[in-house]
Amino acid sequence: MLRRLLIWPLFALAVVFTAGCVGGTGSSSANPVQTTTTLAAPLETPAAAARLLEQSTFGPTSALITQVQQIGFSAFLASQFATPYSTYPDPAAGVTSLLSTQQVFFTNAINGQDQLRQRVALALSEIWVTSGFTVVPQGMAPYMRLLLQDAFGNYRTLMYDVTLSPAMGRYLDMVNNDKPSTNPVTHANENYARELMQLFTLGLDQLNEDGTLKLDSSGNPIPTYSQDDVQAFARVFTGWTYPTAPGATLVKHNPAYWLGAMQAFESNHDTGSKTLLPVNGAVAILPAGQSSTADLNAALDNIFAQPSLSPFVCKQLIQHLVTSNPSPAYIKRVATVFDSGSFSNSGATFGSGQRGDLQAVIAAILLDPEARRGDDSTTANATDGHLREPILYIANILRAFGTTSDGVGPVNFATSMSEAPLDSPSVFNFFPPDYGLPGTNLLGPEFSLETAATTLVRANFVNSFVYGSIGAGTKVDFTTYANLSADPNGAGQLLDSLNTVLLHGAMSSSARASILTAVNAVPAGATQNLQRAQTAIYLVLSSSQYQVQH
Repeated sequence: MLRRLLIWPLFALAVVFTAGCVGGTGSSSANPVQTTTTLAAPLETPAAAARLLEQSTFGPTSALITQVQQIGFSAFLASQFATPYSTYPDPAAGVTSLLSTQQVFFTNAINGQDQLRQRVALALSEIWVTSGFTVVPQGMAPYMRLLLQDAFGNYRTLMYDVTLSPAMGRYLDMVNNDKPSTNPVTHANENYARELMQLFTLGLDQLNEDGTLKLDSSGNPIPTYSQDDVQAFARVFTGWTYPTAPGATLVKHNPAYWLGAMQAFESNHDTGSKTLLPVNGAVAILPAGQSSTADLNAALDNIFAQPSLSPFVCKQLIQHLVTSNPSPAYIKRVATVFDSGSFSNSGATFGSGQRGDLQAVIAAILLDPEARRGDDSTTANATDGHLREPILYIANILRAFGTTSDGVGPVNFATSMSEAPLDSPSVFNFFPPDYGLPGTNLLGPEFSLETAATTLVRANFVNSFVYGSIGAGTKVDFTTYANLSADPNGAGQLLDSLNTVLLHGAMSSSARASILTAVNAVPAGATQNLQRAQTAIYLVLSSSQYQVQH
């Protein structure tokens, strides 16, 4: 009865997000300029360490909380930047199901030491979207390796590598994109050119450095690009085909092969001149007669030089890692770091000094004062944070309890929650970055996945995890928490432990009282201690206080 009655409805998740019920109010630059933000000494309490880990990993564990307490925030980030990254094995040629690669996604997320890199790669995969909906498993595994490889590199490098990824080429039709013809009349495919600007780099409208819209003299937004611009970039992206398989010869349209970068078949490239986006008010023209690679690099440089790129990219990364509603000041601070390529905090410096350095950007996002308010409940802000998207919700829970898994159960439940890993239904991701919470002026991108059905799936997942099984290949042992529940002075130690690891110490007093009442109501018997622990774990994990991460 307890499990049936305490399913939190959909509106409760939105309420806790807007009201703060979680318990806390709560190419390169020629002359790079180092941006320094001065912070107080890191808050190395267990709660503060757990909160940083919520933002930078797939979920806190007791061991990681202790590590962050001991070495501090900056040192932890530096260690993560230096950790070798996880990988994705290539599926065999005859494999047609994405499941094995999705399993690797979850086993990496649960067990991998490169937690920050994986978390950033997830964010990038939800910005630079490709999908198993269109791309075969043999293409998705190399694509995820590419994102892991570039997660701590330079954004301009990422732009180049993704553009020539055969997975992206297949997904957005740049592969085998033929140059225009007059007989018969054909045009270059515009799909990648449009989405590259709209979704991956610039957005629809020009932005100030703080992410607010630039307006013309009539107060209207200024479009970032025109249809003529799309057509020009589409012509740039002609002539590329799949990589040449070992032992084969390059032809105009290579057969599908997924390892390596796409290759240029020069006679299929449009070599005419092309007018691109203006840079600093000056017209930018690619001269006629250039090679596919020269045109490609010049076009990517042209987009990379646009001032809207840094706030557009930085806001989305902030949303994925920290909060759905970053202030303009927060966006501007991080965008400034993007442009300078360097960030310093408490004696530690991150970044190469090259514009677009992602290590500097990530450190700036995670160590910004707006990200760190809430480490102490007296500094928390009610509208900070975001709903844990299904992938994070599942992975956070499994990591917190030292679960071992082959990944099958997590994949099945994530799919039922409308977020099957690596299988977005469209190029617009599982959820759009500008989705607004109805009845508020707040953004809540992940809430677009929350329906009555998926809300119940979340509760059913927790019920299965705590009281049953989420699959034969996933195992968890609650003995440690059962032992804590045996405290003769009550279940206080049990709740304290869960509060630290799951809620960074932000459990509200009313929630604590309700959970204690339920725990203490468990009848005596041979399994009483386990049942007390299960009751507490179930009530925390299914609550809106846990599902909305502040």
